[in-house]
Amino acid sequence: MGEILGRVMTVAGSQITVNPEAALNEGSFRIGAMVKVPGGDCEVVAKICAVQCESNSSSARVLVADLLGEIVVSEEGPSRFRRGVTQHPTPGTPVVAAIDADLTTIFAPLSRSNVRIGTLHHDARQPAFVLVNDLLRKHFAVLGNTGSGKSCAVSLLLSAILADHPMAHIVLIDPHNEYGRVFGKAAEVINVDNLQLPFWLFDFEEAAGILIRGGTAQEQEAQALILKDAITRARRHYAGESHAATTLSVDTPTPFKVSDLVRFISEAMGRLDKPDTSMPYLRLKNRVESLRDDRRFSFMFSDWLVGQDALSQIVGRLLRIPVSGKPLTIMDLSGVPSEIADVVVSLSCRLMFDFAVWSDRGRMPPVLLVCEEAHRYVPADERIGFAATARAITRIAREGRKYGVSLALISQRPSELSAQALSQCGTIFAMRLANELDHGFMEKVMPDAARGSLATLSSLGTQEAIVCGEGVPLPMRIRFDDLPRGRRPRSEGADFAKAWQTDSADAAFRDEGVRRWRQQSRKRLAI
Repeated sequence: MGEILGRVMTVAGSQITVNPEAALNEGSFRIGAMVKVPGGDCEVVAKICAVQCESNSSSARVLVADLLGEIVVSEEGPSRFRRGVTQHPTPGTPVVAAIDADLTTIFAPLSRSNVRIGTLHHDARQPAFVLVNDLLRKHFAVLGNTGSGKSCAVSLLLSAILADHPMAHIVLIDPHNEYGRVFGKAAEVINVDNLQLPFWLFDFEEAAGILIRGGTAQEQEAQALILKDAITRARRHYAGESHAATTLSVDTPTPFKVSDLVRFISEAMGRLDKPDTSMPYLRLKNRVESLRDDRRFSFMFSDWLVGQDALSQIVGRLLRIPVSGKPLTIMDLSGVPSEIADVVVSLSCRLMFDFAVWSDRGRMPPVLLVCEEAHRYVPADERIGFAATARAITRIAREGRKYGVSLALISQRPSELSAQALSQCGTIFAMRLANELDHGFMEKVMPDAARGSLATLSSLGTQEAIVCGEGVPLPMRIRFDDLPRGRRPRSEGADFAKAWQTDSADAAFRDEGVRRWRQQSRKRLAI
């Protein structure tokens, strides 16, 4: 039995208060320490969340502890830990400090589907594990301010999962080119140089988000009607007139040429009786032609592979089917024009979910979608961003687990993230959060057993997190393991003090930067 800390004074729902021993050393009741209350055939486990003084006396202390679960003692086998409390302690019962054997019982991996991610804050000798199945089946979120180690935590989590599951299927949305170097040859990096998403893949809402810009609301509505008719005609023209109108619609993913789209818009404009009504047609036609000639949009507006159905090839590359030694797809959106980045994310998420819905559920491999900067794509304010993107990700959050599609939301501003999407996350990694609005939001989404740890969010160190939910045995404060320097994401800030000591950027560097800018490409110039 561990050191006796005191006796239970009161029991109130999920908390107990403890009257500590008078001669007790202050180090024995630090915040976050694990304690237990023996009784019957089980021992109730609790975590100290507050130390209070009574009657303004520093010697009259009271400990407040959150009840977490029970260690079930068995004569036939080893003790085991279970969440929840079936037998609440009674006042007067002694409270003892948890010993190493207790911590091992509580935090030890329960099955083979566990991976180590760090160590416990209150005892660095004890490793911290996550339950992979429970983590992924019910979605998870990693939340923390810039500089808290959030990107490194995501890299560590995915690296640990991939190390034990080399045939995984993971898609990572990377808006800032942070993760390209982290996973080495295990990742298929899709960027502006090799991205291939032909325009015919986009549904009508996504196509309208790309092409309909400017003009009054009435003009935009007119452009939408023109575009819908032109896309439908282009799909039917490519598929052949034998297809009935009921089998091919504006949203059917059937290939067609962008040049045909322009032709049908021009033909419709030519049938007008009044020239003054041609403005919506001209605006739409000019937009299509200008984007088709813009190299930044070549990944969607060139007529590549229209002679064959490339949908299977595109889905296979995105979802890593087959894996072919690269279980992770990184979608580097940093070079994609910002005005359509949300549309590209919408299409990617929709392709992923629709393929899972229509595939043989008995053979469909589970897929994990990791969404960095999630507040950009599923914002709390529905008026912000592209509605189709938010709808696609929210649909995965609500229904994805039924089809084997899991979701990870990564954000530095949880208060700006959709509560509907975040509420679907069964596990939350809460790193340092200093904003008051974020704190208030976290109070709503954190489970009761972890509420006592909320006060520490603003004081967490780099690489530290409060973890709670389905993916861990119980709420705990951890420190993530270190990543090798060469496997860290490009998320750290510039080292001004070091960089400004030498004149390292020469004319060749400047010229190369201008060349890449003009060509909209990060490829090195061949020598």
